[in-house]
Parts: sequence; C-alpha cells; structure tokens
Amino acid sequence: MTDSTAQTLSPAQLESTYRSNFLLFLVDGILFTIAMGIIGTTTVIPDFIRQLTDSEVLIGLSSSLFEVGWMMPQLFMARYLLQFSRKKWWFAGPNIPVRFAILAFSGILIVLGEEQPGPVLVAFLVCYGIAAVGDGIVGVPWVELIGSSLDNRWRARMFGLMMGIGGLITLGVTPLVGVILGEDGPGFPNNYGLLFAIAGLLFVGSIIPCLFIRELPNRPTTVKAPRFREYLPALGRVLRQDRAFRAMIITRALSSLYMMAGPFYIGFATVQLGVVSGVAVRNLLAMQTLGALLGAFVYSWMGNRHNLQFIRLALVAAALLPVSALVAGAVGPLPLYLGFFASGIALSNLFSSYLNWVIMHTTPDQRPVYTGLFNTVSAISLLSAPLIGGTIAEVAGYEVLFVTALVMVVGALFVVLRYIKAPAEASPEAPAAG
Repeated sequence: MTDSTAQTLSPAQLESTYRSNFLLFLVDGILFTIAMGIIGTTTVIPDFIRQLTDSEVLIGLSSSLFEVGWMMPQLFMARYLLQFSRKKWWFAGPNIPVRFAILAFSGILIVLGEEQPGPVLVAFLVCYGIAAVGDGIVGVPWVELIGSSLDNRWRARMFGLMMGIGGLITLGVTPLVGVILGEDGPGFPNNYGLLFAIAGLLFVGSIIPCLFIRELPNRPTTVKAPRFREYLPALGRVLRQDRAFRAMIITRALSSLYMMAGPFYIGFATVQLGVVSGVAVRNLLAMQTLGALLGAFVYSWMGNRHNLQFIRLALVAAALLPVSALVAGAVGPLPLYLGFFASGIALSNLFSSYLNWVIMHTTPDQRPVYTGLFNTVSAISLLSAPLIGGTIAEVAGYEVLFVTALVMVVGALFVVLRYIKAPAEASPEAPAAG
C-alpha cells in the first residue's frame, strides 16, 4: 500500500484488515453467486424466455443481457472515479437500490400472470436490465476495492471460495429448482416467480456485508476527472502500447462470442433431444454447478501464482461443451451433461481469472482505466453474440452454432498461448489516462 492510511498500519493490523475484508467480500460474493445460480443465465432464464417468445434472438439476448449491461457503463465510471481516492461508497451506495430489481420483477410476474406474455417479457427486460446496468455502475469501484483492500493472496482465495461455496450451496438447492419447475410445482408463471423471488431476496441480503468493508485506498486523489478530449486519446494509447493487455481484450472478446451458444444448449436439449424442460434444467444446472464447484477450488489454489495457467486450462475445458453437444446430437443427452460439467469448471472462474490478471497487470493509478476499458470493449462483442447466435440457430441450426462457438474458444486459446504472459513478466507500458 502506498496510501498514508495503509502505511500507518502495522503488518499485523494490515493482515487483520485483509482478513476482515476477505470475509465481507466472500459473504457478498456467495450470496450473489447463489442468486445468479438460481436464475441461471444458460438454464433458467432462457427456458423462462422460451415460454414467452419463439424468437431465438431474444432468447439469446436474455442470456447475455446481464453481462452486457454490467460492462457497458464501466468506461465512463472509470473516468469519473479517477478524481476520488476512496471508492467504497461508489460501490455500496448505488448497490442498495439496484439489488432490489429482481425481487421487484418477481412481484410483477405474479401480478401479470400467464395471460400477458408481452408485458411480462418487457417487464423482465426492464428489471433485468436495471439490475445489470446498476451492477455495471458499481463494477469499477468494486474492482478498485478488491484491488486496494485485499492483497493477491486473499483476492485469489476470495474468488475461488466465492465460486466454490456458492456453487456447493447452489448444487444443494438444484433439486428444489427442479421441483418448482416440474409437474408438481406451482405452474407457470408462479414457478418462475418463486425462483426470481428467492434470488431477489439473496441479492438484497448481499447489500449488508458491503456496508462494513474497510477501504484501504492506494492512490492519491486526482484534482478532477480528465476531459473527454484528453481521456479518449489516452485510452487509445493504452491499447496501442500495451500489447499484452490488447491481447487479453481480444481473448475476452472471443470468449464472449463463444458464449453466443450458451442460451441454446437448453433449447437443444428440450427441442432436439426431447428432454422434458424441468428435467433438462435440473440436470444441466446440477452438472454445471458441480463443475463450477471443482473449478472454484482449483482456482483458489492456482489463482495467486498460476492465474494464467488456469486461464489456459479453463479455455480447454470450455471447448469441450460445444464438442459434447455435437456428440449428443448423435448419441443422446449424456455427453451434453458431461459438457456442462466441463463448462462449469471453465466459465465459473474464467471471468474472475481475466479480471485478476488485469488487476495484477496494471498499476494502482491505472486500475480504473484498465478495468473500465477491458469491460466496455468486451461488451461490444458480448452485445453482438446473441444477435449472431440467434440468427445462426434460426437459419442454420444448432449444430452450426456449436461449431462456430468452438472456433471462437479455440481462437481465444491461441491468443492466450501466443501473446499473453503472466503479469509478473509483463508490465503496463501505456501512460496514465488523463
């Protein structure tokens, strides 16, 4: 730590602060992870949207909407936050209203009922979009907090245990999800309304630990945010001069395009393989959660010293999902279940490993700019993914879509192997943005 607040703490006091922050971040992350698992973006949500519309494009958009909304505002927030050394309340403050959005939608869904699919779809897109964009607004200060108020050891441990414990609990509630969506459940739309309500309560509960995080700021305050005529050229210099960071953005973009197939595996299982919806959601969610659980504990072990190696392994595991889907088309659903297990290992911690790489790669004063640029540029490819994926599914079929996704993830793996080094071997070369 370079900030005077951190410098006045003894090593024992600093370690105690890290430990306390670790527990608070962990509780927040576990609650958030369970909530997102219950409304799984590749299982429950696309299955829910399929009850409302036949449009493959909208089904695809529903799966990636949260991540797109989360990424889009971050570049602008990064510029604004450059003038503040303390970021906690830029995270904790907006977090309070934002995490009520899903709970609000559960009430709207139950009130509107099954007779009004159009208004239900609009209400979902609005509430889910508010949750996503709001989470994007607090995303940069959240990264600042975990970068400044946890060291590398505690941060990697937090990411891994967050996904591991959250995945374990999600696995425990997966049978409940199957019962709620099954024939003995409350029926549509109350079944999905109940799932959104449970997830919404967990989102609201995750607000509480964030209020008690002790911030250790690590950079001096900039007098004012840079003007856009200064800020935008500086972003261009970052992309031109920092080759490793540019390669990581390309990797993230290819990973986002790989996700174009994500919402269509559940449709492939129910429509083409003939698996009953409740059974498909339950089994695929369980296998994905099992994989996420294993991946989380692997990452908690590798994340500090071997973050880049984990990225490589995760991309190899990710490639197994489209391959398994292609095999399942010929032999039945079992390979698809195994593919979801592999994708759980990969995707549960792939974004965390990307983000951890960026945090370790850059300097504290550049962290807001790098984080905002990384996420916002990545959002462009993620926004196009459902449009491309939905179009391919409608025009050419699921198999062509899965082959396209496989090409994207193999491309991402090539870039990582060829152009990206571990952060200890690479350092940001670009000048400060502003």
